Amino acid sequence: MSNVCLSPKETSDALINSSTVKASYPLGKRMLLSVAAGFYIALGGHGFIVAYESLFLRAAVFPVGLMLIVLVGGELFTGNCLMTFGFLNKSISLKDFIKTLVQVWIGNFAGALLAVAILYLGGAYAKPILAETIAQVANAKVSLSFLQVVMRGILCNILVSLGVWFSLTARDTAGKLLGCWFPVMLFVLCGYEHSVANMFFLPMGMLFNSSVTAALILKNIIAATIGNFIGGGIMVPALYYKSYYK
Repeated sequence: MSNVCLSPKETSDALINSSTVKASYPLGKRMLLSVAAGFYIALGGHGFIVAYESLFLRAAVFPVGLMLIVLVGGELFTGNCLMTFGFLNKSISLKDFIKTLVQVWIGNFAGALLAVAILYLGGAYAKPILAETIAQVANAKVSLSFLQVVMRGILCNILVSLGVWFSLTARDTAGKLLGCWFPVMLFVLCGYEHSVANMFFLPMGMLFNSSVTAALILKNIIAATIGNFIGGGIMVPALYYKSYYK
């Protein structure tokens, strides 16, 4: 065992242990941590909008949401897709796995909507340029086809789940922050689809763009959720569980 970081096999073991712990949370604790995670991701999303002048700056700011979750705690749907490790290891049941993911997804949505309400009522989008930017971002997202969102969702959560993996691998704070920052930064630069981030971008965008409807929002988020699970809940765990345990 390295003093600097865990080995890939040790990190896989940590993911299995983490899955068992997450599945054992009482409902109240899980929902509170899920709401917090959705709220933090939304704050990162708001920073993304404020940094409208530079794509690089947008990509550099957005990962702050995941950094907050990693350091202070939170239950994020995209990260929790890695609980597949625990299911494959038979440390958690399929019922507990699905229940945890569904409850976390709901909590994330609630947290993102809470951020939408606070930011909107607080006048965070009073500047026309910010209102225009969030409207454009939301419109671009709902204009994608269902298949496009699924494919971009897959790529997104391959990177996000590996960012979570990196944060578990690192032993110090700097390593954890850098570990989750770079993969998330890459997915933002590439324009991939993150279901929880879209729980913020789309409802907020709907407030400033009448062409963004509730039906289009739901379609996008469902597609992103499917893609995120395929990428982070199937592809990454299948590859590395097969590599380290079979």
